Amino acid sequence: MDEVSFLAYTGGTVLAPMAGSTDSAFRRICRRMGATAVVTEMVAAAGLSRRSVRSHRLLRFHPGEKPIGVQLFGRRPGDFARASDIVSGLGFDFIDINAGCPVKKVVRSGSGSALLRDIPALTEIVRATVSGTDLPVTVKVRVGWSPEEPVPDSLPSLLADAGASAIAVHGRYRTDMFGGSVRTDRIARLAGLSPIPVVANGDVTCPDDARALLSATGATGLMVGRGAMGNPWIFRSLSEGREYMPSPEEVTEVIRDQFRMMSEYVPEQHLYHVLRGSLLQYIKGFRGASDLRVRATGVADREDLEDIIRNLREHLQRKESEAQ
Repeated sequence: MDEVSFLAYTGGTVLAPMAGSTDSAFRRICRRMGATAVVTEMVAAAGLSRRSVRSHRLLRFHPGEKPIGVQLFGRRPGDFARASDIVSGLGFDFIDINAGCPVKKVVRSGSGSALLRDIPALTEIVRATVSGTDLPVTVKVRVGWSPEEPVPDSLPSLLADAGASAIAVHGRYRTDMFGGSVRTDRIARLAGLSPIPVVANGDVTCPDDARALLSATGATGLMVGRGAMGNPWIFRSLSEGREYMPSPEEVTEVIRDQFRMMSEYVPEQHLYHVLRGSLLQYIKGFRGASDLRVRATGVADREDLEDIIRNLREHLQRKESEAQ
């Protein structure tokens, strides 16, 4: 990663990796809207080591997404060493290690947030990843397993000593899953003790949230996750420092763009099924949204999609008129 790309990650507004949501098409849209860097959905290090077709599909990206990192998850250092060697020649700007995913299936395998309970294992994974690549290695963590088991104050130094170049900290415990409040005091504690840049993550949905999180934590940059779902314009809002409200026409054009980009790499027989999840993210915040969401779950062809888009535009236009 060159200096400009590194600053785009550590000092900008980064789209967080989210399995099943931040595919190539959505990442391209977020970059276009102002995200300074993006990260792939999490990819199994073991799968890459075994040359799994499914894992390798997740490595697909478009030049318009750069700077981009690839996020690896797993529990065996050897898998990370091999995976980092594999991805190093594919054009990525950095490699990110997932030590924050709270999902039960991932944690049961000893991956994701489970690593927060075994810091020696996490640091060994970082060392192994660094050994297999010349790319910068970053680590995504949470503030701990639970309030009773926070990560140690020494974590940033341990990760830096193992070779990590930056840390992204989600301000929740694993036991919080995605609920509860963001522990800005815990992010601030880690940021204040860290010899490497710390990027703060958690509940950023508008410029005021971003300013508050940076002020409270002393982090060098921000990572935005769920706040971007159905609202890639959040990155424009954050870059301009004021709320940006897209027109109904802009919303529907972005949906069409996302569909077009997805069609470049998703087989036609799976395209509309895959699209449904993305489409649902845009259908919210107005009267009649629940009914339209139900209809969107049945989208099966281009005619269905255009019908949903037309209805969505009409709903948004009505909402816009009522607000004036």
